[in-house]
Amino acid sequence: MIFVDRSKVTEPDILSNQTRRGHLETQEAIRHYSVLNLTTAFNFKVYRHAEVKKALIDLFKGKCAYCESTFLHVYSGDVEHFRPKGEIEEVAEPKKPGYYWLASNWDNLLLSCRNCNQKLSHLMFGQAGRVTMGKMNQFPLSDLDKYVRKHDNPTGIESEEKFRLLLNPCIDNPEKHLEYGDEGVIKAKKNEDGLLCEKGLKSIDVFVLQRVHLVQSREKTLIDIEAQIQRVKEAVENYNFHIADLNDSKKFYFEKILKRELDRLYKFLKPEEPYLGMARQVIGKFLDLNFGIKLKN
Repeated sequence: MIFVDRSKVTEPDILSNQTRRGHLETQEAIRHYSVLNLTTAFNFKVYRHAEVKKALIDLFKGKCAYCESTFLHVYSGDVEHFRPKGEIEEVAEPKKPGYYWLASNWDNLLLSCRNCNQKLSHLMFGQAGRVTMGKMNQFPLSDLDKYVRKHDNPTGIESEEKFRLLLNPCIDNPEKHLEYGDEGVIKAKKNEDGLLCEKGLKSIDVFVLQRVHLVQSREKTLIDIEAQIQRVKEAVENYNFHIADLNDSKKFYFEKILKRELDRLYKFLKPEEPYLGMARQVIGKFLDLNFGIKLKN
């Protein structure tokens, strides 16, 4: 998972303009849950609009906001509600509705693959047997009494933000909470007290970031990165060996090779590349130790 700056993509007009369908549907949903039984579902439609999907694809570079996998070649993707619109799994009854007033809120919408968003059967790394996991209506807080259940809460959702246990890639910097080990395994970082980050742990679990096929895909990318790092190391050795050579053409030749191999390494750091969070960790450490280059946050 990597931080994504939501301001880089303009909010779709269908959501932002108060005369358009997003605003009108939100007002209808508020009226619906104000006068009807709260368990009677409202039919939300606007968030599924093609204009919204395109904006999210642009924002997340065609990758899942949670696992950073590319998938558009096989699946169109889910428009995911970070705060679930229909119900909240963790709360006591009534679980319905969820954050109904945020169903068409641009800041609450993410692009997700079905494996992170939907409840599906998965093989999990380090575990035997299959388990059914996926975010769906999960939205855990550290204090179950702090959920905001009404659209007219005086401070909106801000009053529950400090209790939020899921990483939001458009608000949090996941690199402060997550790290990557051997074999493409993702782990929660330790805090200053030596305890595992609670947001990291919960996000790994809810977004199913340790499913076997995802770990294997990350490992493949990790192997490619490590192979390219080795090519850079060899290019550095060759360049250093010839740096005092009187033959300028040799120095130029090996300098050109080094630049080429570094350029190939930097390609793993492009925003559209999968598993950028892992790439930044591994490549960032290598560049810092060997070249004194620190990647920008």
